[in-house]
Amino acid sequence: MDVNARTVEVMGLRTRVLEAGADARGTPVMMIHGVGGWAENFGAVMEPIAASGRPAIAVDLPGFGDSEEPGRVAHFGPRDAFYPRFMIALLDALRIPSAHLVGNSMGGSIAYMTCVTAPDRVRSMTFAAGGGLGSEVALFLRLATLPGMITLSRLMGDRHQGPEILRTCFFDPTRITEELYAQSDRYGYRAFPEFVRALRSGLTLWGVKTNVRKHWLAQASRYAGPSLVVWGREDAILPISHLADAKEVFPQAEVRIIERCGHLLMAERPAEFLDALLPFVTGAEARAAA
Repeated sequence: MDVNARTVEVMGLRTRVLEAGADARGTPVMMIHGVGGWAENFGAVMEPIAASGRPAIAVDLPGFGDSEEPGRVAHFGPRDAFYPRFMIALLDALRIPSAHLVGNSMGGSIAYMTCVTAPDRVRSMTFAAGGGLGSEVALFLRLATLPGMITLSRLMGDRHQGPEILRTCFFDPTRITEELYAQSDRYGYRAFPEFVRALRSGLTLWGVKTNVRKHWLAQASRYAGPSLVVWGREDAILPISHLADAKEVFPQAEVRIIERCGHLLMAERPAEFLDALLPFVTGAEARAAA
């Protein structure tokens, strides 16, 4: 089964999506990458998801991968937040009434915001080492929010730093494929301006912005649907201690921990990730049909 790329217009922005199993009749699984990531971060799990009878879709968020930059937007709000509006518009553009949302890192935050903004469009949510619940964030992400970082990167940045950053997202870097290395080299440097803008919307040098975090956590009761929280035991970007905050926000959630695994768990341990995800979405569909 092939994974195919196509471009759709979402909120006036040229947006690239990857699709596998487009003709499958089950509820689509929509996958959202993290800050600095790209759709192929989910490449290792897309065909198995499609083989389960569900369309598998991964999106390049605006300004990342091959999608158009959004310009000046309030990524996380809290007022007029761009990301949940974008995700709802993407579902509309793809004519998807509801989907299983799967978000990694910042993508987990986006999945959550979409759930509480439009719960009727979400069949289930998988929060894969998602950001925004705990205030502790890796130092290099916080440093990227400092003034002048975009200009500094243009003057002194190394276009080949992508692979080095990619390795920090893995517990076992030998599991990084040549394809992922090539993609990080292709997408990483050119996405840095949007990487910084998105981070600045939600972070300061001291961690997650208090007003943003409080606003979105206060919306948690708006989504009462099925939730799965998955974390890599050795995550160095968003440490597993954040799991305690996730359990508090999602008391109904199933929780799975993947051993010997870092931040990009669906890429580092795809079999274990699928072992958690596929039974969960099957159960979510069975409960909805009951």
